Amino acid sequence: MVQRILFLHGAGPQPGPEENPVLQAVRRRWPDADLVAPALPDPEDPDPDQWQDAIARAIREIPDEPWMIVGHSLGGSEALRFLCHRIPTLLQRVVTVASPCWDQDDPDWNYLGFTLPATAGRTLADLDIVVVHAEDDDVVPVTHAHRLADRLPSAQLLLLGSGGHLPTEWTERGIVP
Repeated sequence: MVQRILFLHGAGPQPGPEENPVLQAVRRRWPDADLVAPALPDPEDPDPDQWQDAIARAIREIPDEPWMIVGHSLGGSEALRFLCHRIPTLLQRVVTVASPCWDQDDPDWNYLGFTLPATAGRTLADLDIVVVHAEDDDVVPVTHAHRLADRLPSAQLLLLGSGGHLPTEWTERGIVP
């Protein structure tokens, strides 16, 4: 049983915790879990190194108990990038929601500071990863979910017909212990 959930928000203007539909859906689905949602630095102009440092600080605060990560948008891709370098103990699952897959060959999504290492598929092969994406996401195209699934062949891909960039239906499907 998951006792703690680390929620990592995305880039851009951030709503308050009570206005974030993804965060609220996670709270409704796992009301007994301790939900940790740190404010990541400068979300309107994110720096990859600062986000990695903030994620490391948040993870260091998690006690030795079963836990999971839910990362929305950039928070999801940065969680994966962090885990490529160090996998903490007792991490049970990683759920990325509407997360970009940065790619040097994509002119709109080629910022190399956020790209996954080429070894990500092997490094993360033993982690339980779910890639959630809505087909009607108008911020991060659904092609990113397919690219993530290609780069992380052991990940489960969950495509939703709707939900835009803030899909919540996945929390009702019981995909997480």
